[in-house]
Amino acid sequence: MPLHSNKIEDKIAVMSRQNLQWLSSYHKVKLPYRMLLLSLLVALVVTGIIYPLSIGLMIFILGFFNYLLLLAFRISNVLGNTPVMPTLASGPFATLDLPLVSIVLPLKNEGEIIKGTIEKIETMDYPDHLKELIIVVEQTDLLTRRSIKGLNLPEFAQILLIPEEPPYTKARALMHALPKLTGRYLTVYDAESRPEPDQFRKAISFFAAHPERNLCLQSKIKISNQEDGWIARSFAAEYYEWYELHLQNLSDGGYPFGLGGNSFFVEVEVLREAGGWDPYNVTEDAELSVRLRQKGVDFILLPSYTTETSPDSRKAWINQRTRWNKGLMVTQFVHLFKTLKGSGFSVSAWVNFWIPMVCNSLLPFFNLFIPIYMLFSGVPWVLFLAMSILLWGILIINLISSTYLSQKVYKRLQIKVGAGQVFWDISRYMILHLVAGFKAYAEYFYAPLFWHKTHHEETEVETPIIPIRKKDHIINSKA
Repeated sequence: MPLHSNKIEDKIAVMSRQNLQWLSSYHKVKLPYRMLLLSLLVALVVTGIIYPLSIGLMIFILGFFNYLLLLAFRISNVLGNTPVMPTLASGPFATLDLPLVSIVLPLKNEGEIIKGTIEKIETMDYPDHLKELIIVVEQTDLLTRRSIKGLNLPEFAQILLIPEEPPYTKARALMHALPKLTGRYLTVYDAESRPEPDQFRKAISFFAAHPERNLCLQSKIKISNQEDGWIARSFAAEYYEWYELHLQNLSDGGYPFGLGGNSFFVEVEVLREAGGWDPYNVTEDAELSVRLRQKGVDFILLPSYTTETSPDSRKAWINQRTRWNKGLMVTQFVHLFKTLKGSGFSVSAWVNFWIPMVCNSLLPFFNLFIPIYMLFSGVPWVLFLAMSILLWGILIINLISSTYLSQKVYKRLQIKVGAGQVFWDISRYMILHLVAGFKAYAEYFYAPLFWHKTHHEETEVETPIIPIRKKDHIINSKA
């Protein structure tokens, strides 16, 4: 049954779910599953209130430990040992047998920002005849098509026009490109991606140095507009902690990690064997990571950077994070228990990959349950007082420690603000996380595949638009 009213689903998406079978997120976003899960959550809340000294207290304790785990995770992340960057292959690049690299650029409702993206790809330090750029655009997306028409596309670029059919996800667009790829390796960039010029060289060098390993290389992503207000600098600090600390530690330890959605490199055939992207998941990068790991792929953080911009408003940030949270929940529904045994995940790898994700996904439930439980279950006043002290205590500790940790990260990013401003930043940022968590829960139940388009501003100086060549570069997708 289609998930989008009476509209006919994209044939590529249908073929994908048939290929992935029970590993497809489709089964976890269908209405019966969502209603079953909602019923279980409501039943759990009601049961906790009816039995406050057994079920309710147990849920409270689990929630409190969930808060502690998340705080401990961040403290260990920031205060842990400084990771060691991996060493790349040495020797001149000319000695390498350079392969063809396919670049997929999915676009939707994009304007002037596209020009900077194309220019960055065109000026990458890699032979043009060994680049293959496929720009994926919906046939009805007139804004993006007009924007591209005003550009001087490189000879290695093609425009792939796809139908506007549900599910309206980035993964669906990527799946249309997958059969068209002729390169040995693949990377994906977004409209706001600004990769370093030597990123291809570094990736290919690393692959060449480890021919015996099945690898997926993830470049680091950093925020280029960290001076544009408190949301941007908080977002930049969050990305720093994620890529420079958390993912680097996982990479150094040989553990799998969730991909960043762009600037990763993997063999095209390996990607095809894994089933490609899942069109029924709005966080396709993390979901793909699981299936790649199940195919024996090792994940390495590449010492190369791609810059992008932070969402420019509270609404944009909340919508983007809502989508991330929603997709990560679905990824857990599909893969969490399937990866417990014989799936490429050791016990330590499973814990490092899943536990932080699960704790974050459970946070909105505990944030909702605990106030309802304390106010309406009629717990003895002594217990109510003890729980209140615990909650206020963890909140105060969280605010103080987060201020200290954010100060350290701000300093590493050369963001110069006082301690009071840091405290104010993290307090508001926590509220944004709270709202996005609740919204992700709500959207999962009524709009699991709704894609919040994130608007990004161009932050780099651009050259004037060059008139388009006569060659139109256009191909059509035939699903």
